[in-house]
Amino acid sequence: MKKFYKTVDVIEHPESANLAKLSADSKVSLQNLSQSKDVYYAVTLDNRVTKTLYQDTLALPSRALAVAIAEEWASQADVIDTKTLKLSQIMAKACRTAKDPSLITYMKQQLFTILSND
Repeated sequence: MKKFYKTVDVIEHPESANLAKLSADSKVSLQNLSQSKDVYYAVTLDNRVTKTLYQDTLALPSRALAVAIAEEWASQADVIDTKTLKLSQIMAKACRTAKDPSLITYMKQQLFTILSND
């Protein structure tokens, strides 16, 4: 795919106020790892907020993660090599998994299998 954007930036996600947040006293666990205690961040391409390949909202719980994903997009040459967008792919799968109960069950089974083999 030909590169279709000129600028990459990180902003506070426009939907940040409406997204689920952890309370200040909540402990981070596997069930809430993707939630923020404060604000969510977004990567923009030419001032347009990115979504996942599945068209899910890509709200990132930390600025550091958003910057790392923005750097992946900024490093693309004239042709986008999706194989080099590893963090973007991981986050897209995580967003999709969080919305699909069958995927959540599958991921738990896989995690249990991995942990029981160690």
